[in-house]
Amino acid sequence: MRISKLSVGAAVVLAAVSFAGSALAQEGEASAGGEVGMTLPGAGGGPKAQGTPGESDHDAVIGHLAVGYMGRHQIPIASGGALGGLGGPPGVALLSAPAVGIRYWLDQGMGIDVGLGLLSTGGSSSFNDGNQTVTADEAGVNAGIIHAGLPLALASAKHFTFLVVPEVNVGFAQQTEEGGGAKLERSGFGLDVGARAGAEIHFGFMGVPQLSLQGGIGVLFGMYSVKNTLTRPNLPEQSGETKHNEFSTTVNGNPWDIFTTNVAALYYF
Repeated sequence: MRISKLSVGAAVVLAAVSFAGSALAQEGEASAGGEVGMTLPGAGGGPKAQGTPGESDHDAVIGHLAVGYMGRHQIPIASGGALGGLGGPPGVALLSAPAVGIRYWLDQGMGIDVGLGLLSTGGSSSFNDGNQTVTADEAGVNAGIIHAGLPLALASAKHFTFLVVPEVNVGFAQQTEEGGGAKLERSGFGLDVGARAGAEIHFGFMGVPQLSLQGGIGVLFGMYSVKNTLTRPNLPEQSGETKHNEFSTTVNGNPWDIFTTNVAALYYF
């Protein structure tokens, strides 16, 4: 009997939610009245400079540094064109670079996220027809993305924190192809600005409060531009550019996507 990916993904999600919900319910019964109410920066007589064990898992990680996955973002780059001529405006290809970074909670209500994603490719190919070997260098790609966020903890319980995270992503990419004295440069730039609302759940109910998962949904405004530039000996320079803007919600269609895109793991030291 064949089992579809949708069935497997849904079963995994339901099992994870059921397990976490059961553990949180048992913990809540054992420590009634331990909920931490609305906690905004500067409220309640001033921020805590360090973690306070015994309250919530969130309180215990204040003043500690977390390292983890900040999300997978796409970087645009121009596609198409050839050393013999561009033939029209460039198409768009999307590169992926997982953003890895840090989170640091300044106090109970406000933190800082900083992440960096990198991609660099290169290589060569060769062919021998029995008489000679022809070698060609690969047109390598260099790309990167900088992620910055301002997580705000609006409410928390023993193992659960409700977050709103304004964020921005800046990405760039570049590729150069050369041959016969001609040079084709492909480039791209992308900017995302938005915010996510969701939760950070610490694994204190399993004895590992330093480990957390965060997930959420949100809105995002994105813009990108890609450009091709071709220079050839004794010929005019050719160039083409494509621009695009969009506004969208950041929700994925498959249930198992929450384990690869919308959910990020963090570990506090």
